[in-house]
Amino acid sequence: MFAVTTALAAAWAPPLFPAQGRLPIKPEDVMANYKKQVREQEAYLCELSEAAGRRVGFTCSQSLHISLFFDGTGNNNEHDTSVDPAHPTNIAKLYHASLRGDDVESKGYFSYYMPGVGTPFPKIGELDYSDDGLKYASGGENRINWALLMLVDALTYTVTSLQTRLSDEVAKSKLSDMRAHWPLTGEVNRRNVINNLLAPLKAKVPLAKPHLLNIKLYIYGFSRGAAEARTFVSWLTELFPARDGKAEMALLGLPVSIEFLGVLDTVPSVGIAHILPFAEGHMGWANGTQQLPDGDKFPNLIKCCRHFVAAHEQRLCFPLDTIRRPEGVYPAQTKEVIYPGMHSDVGGGYPPGEQGKARGGVGEVLSQIVLHDMYAAAFAAGAPLTAPEEAIPDELKQKQPFRAMPSDFLQEFAVFPVLVKRFNLWRTTLLDAETAAQPSETDELYGYHPHDLSMPLEEAIVNQMGWLTAWRIGRYAHGSYQTQPFFTQAKENSADQQAIDEKERKKDQAQIEAGRKAARLNPDSPDAQENLNKQGLPAYEATIDQTQLKEAAQEFRSDYFDWGRDQNSWQQIVLDTIPQNAIYLLNSDEEEPEYRRMKGDGDRIYPKLFKDRLGSITQDPKMAEVCALYDDQVHDSRAWFMYSTLKGRELWGGFFRYRMIYCGTESNKSLSLVSIAGRVVGVATLAGGVIYGVRNKKGINIATGALAGFGVGMAAMTVERKIIDLTTGEAATLLPDALALFQPTDDIGSLTASQTNQAIASQYEQSKKSMLDYLVSVGTELV
Repeated sequence: MFAVTTALAAAWAPPLFPAQGRLPIKPEDVMANYKKQVREQEAYLCELSEAAGRRVGFTCSQSLHISLFFDGTGNNNEHDTSVDPAHPTNIAKLYHASLRGDDVESKGYFSYYMPGVGTPFPKIGELDYSDDGLKYASGGENRINWALLMLVDALTYTVTSLQTRLSDEVAKSKLSDMRAHWPLTGEVNRRNVINNLLAPLKAKVPLAKPHLLNIKLYIYGFSRGAAEARTFVSWLTELFPARDGKAEMALLGLPVSIEFLGVLDTVPSVGIAHILPFAEGHMGWANGTQQLPDGDKFPNLIKCCRHFVAAHEQRLCFPLDTIRRPEGVYPAQTKEVIYPGMHSDVGGGYPPGEQGKARGGVGEVLSQIVLHDMYAAAFAAGAPLTAPEEAIPDELKQKQPFRAMPSDFLQEFAVFPVLVKRFNLWRTTLLDAETAAQPSETDELYGYHPHDLSMPLEEAIVNQMGWLTAWRIGRYAHGSYQTQPFFTQAKENSADQQAIDEKERKKDQAQIEAGRKAARLNPDSPDAQENLNKQGLPAYEATIDQTQLKEAAQEFRSDYFDWGRDQNSWQQIVLDTIPQNAIYLLNSDEEEPEYRRMKGDGDRIYPKLFKDRLGSITQDPKMAEVCALYDDQVHDSRAWFMYSTLKGRELWGGFFRYRMIYCGTESNKSLSLVSIAGRVVGVATLAGGVIYGVRNKKGINIATGALAGFGVGMAAMTVERKIIDLTTGEAATLLPDALALFQPTDDIGSLTASQTNQAIASQYEQSKKSMLDYLVSVGTELV
């Protein structure tokens, strides 16, 4: 893990959470939100009054407000809200709270929801859950392009007299035309499709009633949905026309602004879980698109951006992309705030009772804090969100009753006093006590005002991992978890029940597929369309929370006491086709220092949470509540992740590894490049695919000087490679500079770029040679 320097800007800590939550309670707060939505209309009215030399009392004009919601990996609103218990993510809940429906679209408000990758999205032709979507983020490009097409839909509806829509069928047919084809980025394809769809609307814009003033965007995303949201912003800027050498931030001549960008724990690159230590780089659509637009080129395009980050996530398969710029500063109007818990403790999606946490109901689920804070940040920025009915001024309520939040969605914002108390006390582990006691940077209750930390993101996360490790020492290493309610009340189905559940799932999925088949054979039947687009079911996953927690505790205990969990076996990937996106190899040299730092921090903090070596909780009432937060709110994502597939946890990962954090082309962990652009790095040629194997070679134990096994990083390790041509079965021939190319680097992006350029040049030369050979073969005379 690289050393954090003072050149990196400080991140932020969340403000003190109010007992009543952050939904607006005063009419003036709702009016402030409404005034931001109509400020362009009021400015236009003043402009007309000035031109007329008198006050104009009314004008028929409006802004176009478009809200876009990109859900997280494996998260699907339709499914997640229909099961019991319901567990929609915070993105889905914010979508529920948005202004949407036929009655609001005529007022200029549109909301669009994009299900998470790996889940059904019938509108783009994905009917079933997909392992490829979960592992490789396939389908992400189509979701981003769909969102771009929804801009066309909203504009078409708004400027046509009959409120015409861009039909789902037409939109779906355009996705293939917008797709990128390596080595091209897809920019030209997207621009051509969008411009062709917008062209017929250009003459209609000046005639539209009400008069259309501008386009205001509100964009939300979680996990790879957050990466999609950031890519959407990047691709949007490519659609802006150029005028006098500068980009005009407009579509159809209408000014475009991103009023709010709210992203939760961005993960654009996901490791291949069952073949770690290999890890994928950014997906094709996420490559080079995660940095926010240049403020000099697109001044004030993004009015407000908030990125909420998980303090305790450490799965190697879920690296984080910070919104801080590579030069160490944050873009204007942007704040990156650290929250307790794992990836989905921030983004949402855990049902009450999962792993024995939040047993009292949704109001105890840790992600509810983030839900309120993201809502408050967006609402203060003018986002078109519903509000509790009692907080809406009577005049506004009568004019626009759709602004009242329905009672069932209001219940999704439940937050219980025990959660508020524990969260606020957790903040004392991030801030000094005096600062933590302050309501915020301002005395205003309205809005969202995080505290400026005195340390950068990476350092704050290292510190937070010390607290979680201290808790794990008490609960896992010393075994006290076995008597805690989060374990004793965790769900555990018997083997017989698991077999019944899996059989039932297969039966239900078969019925869905039979219904689709029947609909194709009889398309005129009344329910044909519904059956054709009916979503499939998630893959079966056994409910064995106690088993997963117990085995996670055993792994932590073994690692903590350095009992030698063997990870020296060969791990390999078999690739029939070398992918275009990057595949990296994690650097085992960093395991030992990370282990020492995290274990040392845990031992140092341990006495603050526990009073003895048996894992008995401290008598300090405040620290006891912090410990209770880890007991009853913070999940163990490593214990659960891919367990049904692996029958264990993430290979080559561990409880003593820090999370990977990307910043532009740089990373806080040094990596080796395995392959890029369809070529294996360091290899001369391959007849077909490749078998790429690696293992840690046994080294000398640093502590004892004896020959050792894995020892959780306590042994000095070197990586041994075995690269086999899949077609011939022979060892691949290495290039002269292969060893240099294999060396780990913090700036993996630069190496990736240079190797990509070499691959493109090589492909061009090969294509040129093939064409010349063909011309000669058909008798063409070359001069």
